[in-house]
Amino acid sequence: MKFNSLPTSYIEPKQLEIASNILVNVKAILEVNGHIPILIGDGKKPRIWLYIPANKEGTEWHPLIKDNFSTNKNVVVSGEKNSIVITTPQGSILECNKRSDGVVEVSKLDLRPIGLDFVAFGNEIKFMSNTYSGNTFTNVRVMFGIGNA
Repeated sequence: MKFNSLPTSYIEPKQLEIASNILVNVKAILEVNGHIPILIGDGKKPRIWLYIPANKEGTEWHPLIKDNFSTNKNVVVSGEKNSIVITTPQGSILECNKRSDGVVEVSKLDLRPIGLDFVAFGNEIKFMSNTYSGNTFTNVRVMFGIGNA
């Protein structure tokens, strides 16, 4: 998915917290070669869209999760009233919830099973060879971008 083709049902969270990092008025966490592999939207519980690379160049992408529904029988979307957990045969890749104050909080995001070197757990994000903790991103389109936009 690209920025010019975001789902019509996507609502940007007022605030997204991911491993002690705060995103305010930020559309996406990650952009790879102009594609958005994961989109976390607002709702009664977080709404997730997850795309996986279809080739090693990262120029083609296929949906794995569309608005909290899996397109693959080996990928399970579960959760409680305010939470979402996405599990693959390799384990949990996403755990997030919507708090009572309206903030969407991501407690775990591990994109390594889909071929991306991005892990958020505890108080830090490890993206490629960098570590991020306690940062605030405000009024930007994307938190991290790599490749051709």
